Amino acid sequence: MLKTGIEGLDAMLGGGIPEGHVVAVVGSYGTGKTILGLHFIYEGLKNGENCLIISFDEDEQSIIENARSVGMNLENFGDLLQIIRLEAIEMKRSFEKIESDIPEIIKNMGVKRVLMDSISVLETLFDDAGRYRMLAAFRKILKEAGITAILTSEADKYQPTTSKYGILEYVCDGLISLKVVRKSELDEPTLGIEVVKMRRVRHSRKPKPYMITDNGIVVYEEAEIF
Repeated sequence: MLKTGIEGLDAMLGGGIPEGHVVAVVGSYGTGKTILGLHFIYEGLKNGENCLIISFDEDEQSIIENARSVGMNLENFGDLLQIIRLEAIEMKRSFEKIESDIPEIIKNMGVKRVLMDSISVLETLFDDAGRYRMLAAFRKILKEAGITAILTSEADKYQPTTSKYGILEYVCDGLISLKVVRKSELDEPTLGIEVVKMRRVRHSRKPKPYMITDNGIVVYEEAEIF
């Protein structure tokens, strides 16, 4: 098991994410998908593991600053971390080259953990068949390398426990949903986290409240949402 770095989430998972699993984290904007992924990477760095962040949106400096704003100083770990920004449109044009480049980077670095953020930027460029082929190709790369990975993606607008296009959860070993919950339209919203799926793990299926603080995400696994 690899700990996510979020104590309450690790308790919900029964200890963490099984090694070699590819896990999707879905949610709407502002729910902390990237922060959850950064926790996962930061925990690995603290353990002396080589980690890789592949970003389809933000550049390296923005990622470092975002992490620092929630108490994670990625610059302290030198060569243990590599951050790659891939332009989504260019990546679609030259996907075959990317398919060969990423395994080489993973092999050369001895990477143990990968964060892909946000895969939904890339998903928007493909039709359903192309989207499945692209996601399946990423899964194959990560699985063959024995990598434990988190892929973040937008949730469906009306069903927060599924990804926007409804394909990612079938490709991944696990699915964690981050959602905004309201008791009524006039009540203050609460953030809720749910482990929807995690193969070969007896995990809690009950949504739990969480907050995004100056030190990142805090999950209250003993509390109820309402």
